[in-house]
Amino acid sequence: MRTTSTILGSLLAMVGLAAFGAGCEFLPDPEFSAMEKALGLSVVEAKRGAGVGSLDFDFQLKNRGNATAKACLGPSRSVSSQAGSWSGSSSTFVDHPGCMREFVIEAGDSMSWRETLEVLHLPDGPIEARVDVQIVNPRRCGNWGSCATFELTSTAVFIP
Repeated sequence: MRTTSTILGSLLAMVGLAAFGAGCEFLPDPEFSAMEKALGLSVVEAKRGAGVGSLDFDFQLKNRGNATAKACLGPSRSVSSQAGSWSGSSSTFVDHPGCMREFVIEAGDSMSWRETLEVLHLPDGPIEARVDVQIVNPRRCGNWGSCATFELTSTAVFIP
């Protein structure tokens, strides 16, 4: 009798751990949640790219918080732009994001990187642009590649 209850208890514990692991991306992670307010995204420089409808961005991600930020850049991006009465946006959205570039930024430090992003129907002449960059929690990714994420919006940048 005791052996049966021990085996049954072990089996229930394993099922519970399996269910917990499969949905860990949905569990609260206060450290990751605090990063959304601690991180600031700015565009250091932007210019029209070599290809039609492309823009080259130099980004800086600054940790204004008191703790080390450990996360990843995700694959989703969104560019919103406007010129006079014209406005447009272009997005790359990944439904089940993964980690594209892992980073660790100490409190008060920053990291920089460059990306070329496509913007549909980009008008001639000067524009103002903002970019949304996806931040991914690598500690909270499920079995199907779904990770906890948030979006950071950059400061506005003027592109001649």
